Amino acid sequence: MAAGAALAAVVAGVAGSWYLADGGDNGYQGCRGADAAYDAAYPDYSAEDAQDWVSFGDHVTVFHVREGSEKQARGNGGRSAEIVVDKVLYSRDGAKKLPDSFRAELWQVPCVPWVKAGHTYLGLLVFDSVAGEPSAWRPVYSGGVLPYDNESIGTGEIEGKEGEMPYEDLSPFGLSKQMHGEHALTLQSLLRKTEPYAEAAKHPNLSPGERYERVRKGQDREVRAVVAGRMG
Repeated sequence: MAAGAALAAVVAGVAGSWYLADGGDNGYQGCRGADAAYDAAYPDYSAEDAQDWVSFGDHVTVFHVREGSEKQARGNGGRSAEIVVDKVLYSRDGAKKLPDSFRAELWQVPCVPWVKAGHTYLGLLVFDSVAGEPSAWRPVYSGGVLPYDNESIGTGEIEGKEGEMPYEDLSPFGLSKQMHGEHALTLQSLLRKTEPYAEAAKHPNLSPGERYERVRKGQDREVRAVVAGRMG
């Protein structure tokens, strides 16, 4: 491969991996046109494409929220509910065993909740800590959770809206577009044949964010090496 093509390939891969973690917005909005209130601090890693999912996640599952389990914290506290695992599609080597159900914090968009009872979701689950809190099971929002009503990826509830996600507005890098309209088994097949980033696979006991940093630094070195080769 010519040096210019190699550089383009590496930079494109890095851009795709960083698109979400650096705040990429796929244009999908919450109810009444208000943007979802993304937490810029988490996830601190990319969860955009299949290689991200197998590198930084623990399990990929079909899940739903147990009816009547939702709780709202007092004051400005967040929402939580019991997540029920319906089917495990993929598990990372070395991942902690996933319980059948667990309580987790749920996202809140400006006027209604995102991820709620009565809908099915397909998503990435991790055992991780946030902002110094004890480690716990949690869905990876902002790229790692997709609506899955009627066994169709991209149909259901997302950011307070129901129906089918608008295909033309989805991130060009992400699974949400690649798997739009597909069954979960199609995603399962893709994940099973996708290799994790080598640096992530070398450190299975690190947190998702720490594995991501290892991968990012390795990609930085690749870009610098290609640029140095061109200048040489």
